[in-house]
Amino acid sequence: MKLLSKIFAVLLFLGFASCGTEPTPSTNEPNDVGAVDTTVTESPAATPNEPARPTCKLVGSVLEGNMFWAGNEDRFVVISAEEETKDKELGESHRILSVYDGTCKQLFRQVLPVNFSPDYPYYLTDITYNKVSKQVGIRGWYSFYLLDLTNLKLSAPLTPKYLNERYAEDAQSGSIKRLELWENYIVGYAASKGPFVFDISKPDQPTVVLPAAEFPIVKGENYSSMFLLKSTNGSDTYQALAPDYDYDKEEFSLNVLFDSPKKFSTVINKSFRNNRYIVLMEKGDGAPGTNFAVDMKTRKAVDLPADVATKKDTEIIAWLKKQG
Repeated sequence: MKLLSKIFAVLLFLGFASCGTEPTPSTNEPNDVGAVDTTVTESPAATPNEPARPTCKLVGSVLEGNMFWAGNEDRFVVISAEEETKDKELGESHRILSVYDGTCKQLFRQVLPVNFSPDYPYYLTDITYNKVSKQVGIRGWYSFYLLDLTNLKLSAPLTPKYLNERYAEDAQSGSIKRLELWENYIVGYAASKGPFVFDISKPDQPTVVLPAAEFPIVKGENYSSMFLLKSTNGSDTYQALAPDYDYDKEEFSLNVLFDSPKKFSTVINKSFRNNRYIVLMEKGDGAPGTNFAVDMKTRKAVDLPADVATKKDTEIIAWLKKQG
């Protein structure tokens, strides 16, 4: 009987020990993220030629993902919350943007305006750094900023623009879900309104890039947009992107449509650019160009048979419709 009692006691203890709760992962939403230790420890170099991140003692608190080290530029970027930005009712407000060098000397500091509400943090963009233009993106709720690491200049707030009118359903509509730097562009996605692009090849003059075509899956609410973005390889070539966001998985995809940039004609007839199927012509050198096709509903390029690819636009579209 004593042996059974001991066994029961052990099992009871193990049962209690297994009842601990798992930590809840961060969703990058207000009041749902914890601050990390502001003592930044040295980390391995990102590449063999890049210096390791410095060890700095930072003031205030920093959210996970809000520190970035550009070793080759000797720039350490941080978004923090300090006593200066603390709200009496809502607590920490993560909107102090700072830049340090490898010795932890502060080179730049700016308090950003309240981001929709004091408890809505700013975040460094998911794909943080563009080595071509040497810029870092800072994501707010409805707008974002670009920080030029070379000249340590912050852009004015940038707000997404769209080809067609969008309707706001609630406060979530238009909130920026994702931002990524891609070559000389910054590509993002806003809730209910869809993808947007800015050309950042001139750091002091970011410009809106409107889509070449846009298909209304649900008019006013859900659009599939295709952008033709000029390549950085020095030639007159373009890549096609049809960005998408999976709300269930919280995953963003740039959705690059072709294996390599091509000499596309960027002029699409206005009467065709809201169609499900878009035909793109690659310019030839004195000879008829090759046609390529995009299904805007699926956001995918369509392989055209050789005998179809050289036909007229209307014939290609008729062939695509027959395929379903």
